[in-house]
Amino acid sequence: MLKTSKLTFLLLIFLSFDVSSNTLSLLCKGEATVADVGQLAGDVTVTSIESRKNYAEIILRFEDDFKKGFIQLPSIMRPNIGGKKIDTWELTDILSSDNEIKANFRMNFANKPNISISRVTGRMEYKSRAFPKDFAGDCEVVNLEEKKF
Repeated sequence: MLKTSKLTFLLLIFLSFDVSSNTLSLLCKGEATVADVGQLAGDVTVTSIESRKNYAEIILRFEDDFKKGFIQLPSIMRPNIGGKKIDTWELTDILSSDNEIKANFRMNFANKPNISISRVTGRMEYKSRAFPKDFAGDCEVVNLEEKKF
């Protein structure tokens, strides 16, 4: 009987610790610069690519004390080549300090965006040479395990 109560007590203590304490999930809301492809008709059809700003929400998840991470992009920010059906990419080169989190990821052969997040203000900056060119938004901690409804 005494062994069972000790085991129960130890189990309760172990289960009371937050096992997800080494993960961080963020929801970042802001504006992304995306491609607006149009066609000009006339004697010759010409495809034009211009940029426009769109509202977007990005989800980031960092695991194992920032040793690995993932970024989930909305459909408006996914590239037509090599990414339209993919919504989550693995983060690489993750650097975390007291003030900032930086990381990269590869969407396709031409697009390797880098991100930086201020741990002080929650502001996220996303820069790339290909569309989507950039994103700027504010991040907040979110629990991905809990559903709203």
